Amino acid sequence: MSEQTAARRYELLYIIPTSFTDDEVGGVETKVAALLTKVGATVESTQRLGKLRFAYVIKNQRHGHYVLVMFTADPSAVAKLDELLRITPEVLRSIVLSAEEAGSDQKFELVQFTEVDLNNKEDRPRRRPEAAKEGDKPAEAAAEATTEAPKTEEASKPAETV
Repeated sequence: MSEQTAARRYELLYIIPTSFTDDEVGGVETKVAALLTKVGATVESTQRLGKLRFAYVIKNQRHGHYVLVMFTADPSAVAKLDELLRITPEVLRSIVLSAEEAGSDQKFELVQFTEVDLNNKEDRPRRRPEAAKEGDKPAEAAAEATTEAPKTEEASKPAETV
């Protein structure tokens, strides 16, 4: 009994550091394509998605070139490809998803990461003062405090008996 697995469509997204020029990025793309053919995959398309800023620093890099590759391969080849991509120094991060799981037929758009400054007071919504939140209670308490006679030291001491 020979067990044959049907080839499936996959989507590979990987990030190349911005220390590489555009020409060198093309060289890294051909290297990754060679890795794909080495594991027995067939590359359908390669698309550069652009240079974007990361949400956090990855291996002392703040930006990266994103590349999306559609390919067909056996499920057993995907694990080997993932291992080879992990030890490739030109690739910062990579992810392989099945095309159905990734929703590759849908249109998408990458959005640049924007940093939010929490210390900037102009951008933050204004808070209501505590007195306005509790209603008229502080005003009533202030009125009661003024009507009471202030206690002095003499009034607070017990009377001395002779």
